[in-house]
Amino acid sequence: MKIGIDVSMLVYAGSGVATYTYNFVKSLLKNYPDHEFRLFYSSFRKPSEFYYLNELEKCGAKIYRFPIPTRGIRFLWNTISVLPVEWLIGRIDVFHSSDYHRPPLSKSTHAITTIHDLTWKIFPEYHTSDVIAAHHRKLRRTIRHNDTIMVDSQNTYDDLIKEYPMVDRSRIHVMYLGVDDRYRENVPKKEVSKLMKSYKLLANQKYLLYIGAIEPRKNVDRSIKVFSQLIQKKAYADYIFIIAGRAGWKNEHVFQQVKDLGLEDKVIFTGFVPDKDVPALYTGAQALMYLSTYEGFGLPPLEAALCGTPSLIYKNSSIKETFPAKYAFAEEGNELKTLLKILSKKVTVTRSDFDAYNWDAYAHNFMRLCSRT
Repeated sequence: MKIGIDVSMLVYAGSGVATYTYNFVKSLLKNYPDHEFRLFYSSFRKPSEFYYLNELEKCGAKIYRFPIPTRGIRFLWNTISVLPVEWLIGRIDVFHSSDYHRPPLSKSTHAITTIHDLTWKIFPEYHTSDVIAAHHRKLRRTIRHNDTIMVDSQNTYDDLIKEYPMVDRSRIHVMYLGVDDRYRENVPKKEVSKLMKSYKLLANQKYLLYIGAIEPRKNVDRSIKVFSQLIQKKAYADYIFIIAGRAGWKNEHVFQQVKDLGLEDKVIFTGFVPDKDVPALYTGAQALMYLSTYEGFGLPPLEAALCGTPSLIYKNSSIKETFPAKYAFAEEGNELKTLLKILSKKVTVTRSDFDAYNWDAYAHNFMRLCSRT
């Protein structure tokens, strides 16, 4: 079988969509070497620390690179619907679209797409108008062509049929994402100490962690506020808060908040962190701060859990599906109380609760969908 996949989202290295795309395709290549995978990649820029395409190529994928900017491909595919992807990568049996673009396809090509979440529809205030329009056009085309749809959680399934009641429910499949095996391995303390030194911090520094894009729905500003309350207590005065990830959008107030609270020396913005360093970053943290308003799936709390690190999270959206009901979730306005429980070791995570989230199972379910006509 010849399977085409749009991997253009890899350009957003360090984001959830890039992590998803890389691990999804890597697992397909590992488990299904007898099939041919053609990867479409379109971007006008190349981020630093960008190794994804080379790694996937080494695993056996055929990479089709095109220097077309995101706005350009969005206009061609989502707006005026020209330039069939087969013209660019050749005849294929199946094509998997990203959550952003749906290209024209020949009638013989089985179309599959992933919808991670509907934040742009439910919380439009968190997004720019061009992003909202792009997602809406893509989803309308997906529904019109009766594509097979993969969603990350039951929560996203429910949101989809609520916001787009015309969608054929039999075409929607709930498929929980996987967590990379690197998070299942025990990280030696010396690796954590080495990482801390690389950021010019004390080897035994105690810290809270946020990892991900700095954008409105992630409530990084709320996490900073809770952190500022925590360090007023003598027992936690020496803690720092490491915020790792891309800058994202609509986040100017976050950086201003740090200045207003006088936390410039206590809140550390690392920017993009290479994948190889992330397990150690989770392992060394006393807790992950992840007070997101809404998640289509929410990988960081699961990754942290497999590293043995508990998270300060709300019981909302997909989080209430992926974490056990017995977990000590935070309540809005009373986050510090739960955080203190976590730091006093009264809240722990059991790795076995998260064993079901693996990429091999996800790849198997995808190939099962590919075999359907």
